[in-house]
Amino acid sequence: MARMVGFTRIIRQPWLNKTLELAAEGLDATQMRAELEDYLSFEITSDTNRRKTREILLLPWVAEDKGLAALRAEALELAKSHPYELLPLHWGLLIVAFPMFADLVRLLGKMGEYQDELTSAQIKQKVLDEWGERSTVVKGSEKMLASLNAIGVIRRVKVGRYVVEPAVPVDEGLSLYLLHADMLANPSSYQTYGELLRLPELFPFKLSVSKEGLLEDDRFMVGNFGREFTVSVREGMAN
Repeated sequence: MARMVGFTRIIRQPWLNKTLELAAEGLDATQMRAELEDYLSFEITSDTNRRKTREILLLPWVAEDKGLAALRAEALELAKSHPYELLPLHWGLLIVAFPMFADLVRLLGKMGEYQDELTSAQIKQKVLDEWGERSTVVKGSEKMLASLNAIGVIRRVKVGRYVVEPAVPVDEGLSLYLLHADMLANPSSYQTYGELLRLPELFPFKLSVSKEGLLEDDRFMVGNFGREFTVSVREGMAN
């Protein structure tokens, strides 16, 4: 069965921020949907496009998924202490809620390590190889790239060409949240400590994580494999 793309409109950070604000107010899905419909109507005139945009914004906050539910609670708590650093919170939810988004940003992170410029043609082809030759995959990759450009983590330098913007440092609280999100998106994996600090799908952020912080955090299981300090998500935390 073909995997669902689910992300076929351009998303902007003020819209993500508004959705988080509504969730923080304790609104239910119906109330959030109505509020977003009104909010987006000032910027998106097409009923169809507005509906699709609204549902993308809502999905991370309303999907019945144990991992997402835990992550939502963490995001709302961190938003109180990091009101001007909301992008990491959105990022964590998006990579868990939209697997194709996670795959695309992982690809961008890997390519950005050895290429000064990334081309949309290269990116789309690699995504098509992974997700299949479907029109929704093509459209989804285009809208995701445009969203990342709008958010400011990549920058379009000319038609079809992008550069990756420098990573922004985040503190240990946000770093641990992002690592938790990453492991929920990849629940069967474990990472060494060195790998954790340079996960390609988290390329917009420069993480700050201590081994002590990981040991004390009950979201993670730590161990040693081949004399390496390893970390995985704790059993029961994933969906």
